[in-house]
Amino acid sequence: MSQIQLNDEMFDKLDDSEKNSEFIAVESKTFFKDAWGRFKKNKLALFGLIFLAIMVLGAIFVPMLSPYTYEGQDLASKNLLPCLAHPFGTDKLGRDIMVRVMYGARISLSIGFSTAVINLFIGIVYGGISGYLGGKVDMIMMRIIDVIYAVPSLLYTVLILMIFGDSITSMMLAICLTSWIQMARQVRTQVMSLKEMEFALAAKVLGASDMRILMKHLIVNALGPIVVCLTMMVPSAIFTESFLSFVGIGLNPSIPSWGKLANDCRALIFVNQIQIIWPVAAICLTILSLNFIGDGIGEALEIKR
Repeated sequence: MSQIQLNDEMFDKLDDSEKNSEFIAVESKTFFKDAWGRFKKNKLALFGLIFLAIMVLGAIFVPMLSPYTYEGQDLASKNLLPCLAHPFGTDKLGRDIMVRVMYGARISLSIGFSTAVINLFIGIVYGGISGYLGGKVDMIMMRIIDVIYAVPSLLYTVLILMIFGDSITSMMLAICLTSWIQMARQVRTQVMSLKEMEFALAAKVLGASDMRILMKHLIVNALGPIVVCLTMMVPSAIFTESFLSFVGIGLNPSIPSWGKLANDCRALIFVNQIQIIWPVAAICLTILSLNFIGDGIGEALEIKR
């Protein structure tokens, strides 16, 4: 008797209907798709994302579609309360507040996101080199950061605005001058912990260049904490610009940022309080939404902070 016949007698053939009884169908997910699924479960983070999207769309389309302009004056309609024609009311010169707030969103959000991207680039390059090379190079680069950080950032900001003028470019330069330090330290910490792991050592043994190891392996694997740090930089930049414009040392008076709008309404705070509510509410809700988004990203990427 052959071996095949013995096997047939010892074992019963499985019925075709039972062959897939233990098969569990699981949808294949990428890392970012799985993170998005966890992010959606965070209601506050989802609210923050929706509010930020509404604010961005309003900043783009409201000034374009409104019959009013951000600087158009109508002295016959000054200091109006919210109404159908002017949902947010008008200011002391009869200008529509809703259009001005949404136009101010363009300025404040542009400064916030632009400075965050610049800080991201500087922080990754500076912190990555410092953490990867280590030794004396790391010590010198960190001491430079300590010297920069020792001087109050407000002093840098005032000097930059005095030298280069009160333009948007000057404001971005003033904010970026010191705010990249947080990103650089975050990147340095992550690179120093990751460069000793097996995948980084394996890449080095296989002959990968230092630049490839740093950018393709270490920075990519540190992307989670970097993204969270990036989301926290945006509200910080928006608040800095708003604060400086509110106290009168920020942008040019002709540029209606949120801080400048709040400063314009400060004189009427005891007469027509509702005018100052709109720019202040826009600042607070946007910063709160960005913080919610940052927390949601941290939880979605399982970052322990």
